[in-house]
Amino acid sequence: MHTSCFVFVVLCVAFAASLDLGPLIRIAQCRSQCVKANDIDGGCEWIENRNETICNQCWKICDPFETQWEVAKYICEGDDYLRSPGYQTACLYRKTRLEEEYLPSSLPAPKSGPIKLGAHDIAIAFFKSRGKWLPTEYFASPRNPVLRQESWILVVLEDGVQSYSWEEWRPTLESLKEGPFVEATLSWHDISDQLIRLRESERKKFNERVRQYYLERYGEKVLREWRNQQDTPISDQVFRRFFFRRFEDELQDDRMKKNLLLQNLARQSVVSSILERTESSYVVSWEPETGGLMGNQVVDTESAQISLLPGTKYLVRIASNEGPGSFPIEIDTRPKFDHVLKQKKNLDNICPLEIIAGVLLALIVITAIICIRLCFCRSPKNVDQADV
Repeated sequence: MHTSCFVFVVLCVAFAASLDLGPLIRIAQCRSQCVKANDIDGGCEWIENRNETICNQCWKICDPFETQWEVAKYICEGDDYLRSPGYQTACLYRKTRLEEEYLPSSLPAPKSGPIKLGAHDIAIAFFKSRGKWLPTEYFASPRNPVLRQESWILVVLEDGVQSYSWEEWRPTLESLKEGPFVEATLSWHDISDQLIRLRESERKKFNERVRQYYLERYGEKVLREWRNQQDTPISDQVFRRFFFRRFEDELQDDRMKKNLLLQNLARQSVVSSILERTESSYVVSWEPETGGLMGNQVVDTESAQISLLPGTKYLVRIASNEGPGSFPIEIDTRPKFDHVLKQKKNLDNICPLEIIAGVLLALIVITAIICIRLCFCRSPKNVDQADV
């Protein structure tokens, strides 16, 4: 147990120094092979105080094979290797794996939850602490990770990697300038504002879920007790919790909001001071919506101008080597007449009979109005005898 804790601490320190996802992804790939080759009872993750199986023996050894190979390589050379199919699976992966750097900017655009793992998929959960993403846990099916606040989850598939992020923010398209190439200007100065709004929205949803829980569990009981005591007025606590808000509650909420705002500002100043000590760079990444040639541009500022081919719809995002980056936005460089052609096609889909019926109905209405006016004009006027 002490050895596994030491390994995890070493991995976290190395990870904080440089955000290379390669070692973590290789551990996940190794564990995916363990699940694929040895999972019989549906549980491959190692759990303390539980009898060890071949699968979780393989699962457990994948970590030191990646982080402490010089210490652990004897396992692939001694009698343990011959006696344990789990060790054989992990050793085979170690000998045939490709060791390469894997930066977060190489990941595809992140998605929002929920997350459903496949039979051989392995998830890596990260938690943000003082502006740094730290790995916390690995997951295997049927245990699906939950995307919580300040979390980031990578899912290692047999044919790639998927990214899921709670931090849902997007760049802003400032302008599009047409020419031989379409010049798109992007900015992402408001990342912190977007995340503050996201946290506020999540807090409101959480408070509403808590309120709904109390209503469903205790609301009927409180009302029943109150009805049994008709002479006793309902208490302020019941009014505040279940029915409506009073002026005093609004004042109290205002004070709480001010305190939360001060706390958020304090946290932001701490995070900002940490980030200022590190050189931040971003990677503007774009690709056609239907797939094809991708483009990347590295910038050190929070704005960029990129050149896109006309006549294509692009997905553009801001990647980072320090975390999951942004969700994508759509940039359409197709000429305006393309949209006119689409509208024309939609008009072509209208049935001719409908047009003819509409024209005939309009003619009938117009003819009826003309006939009514003619009848009024031809009717004789009554002349008063006194006027003669």
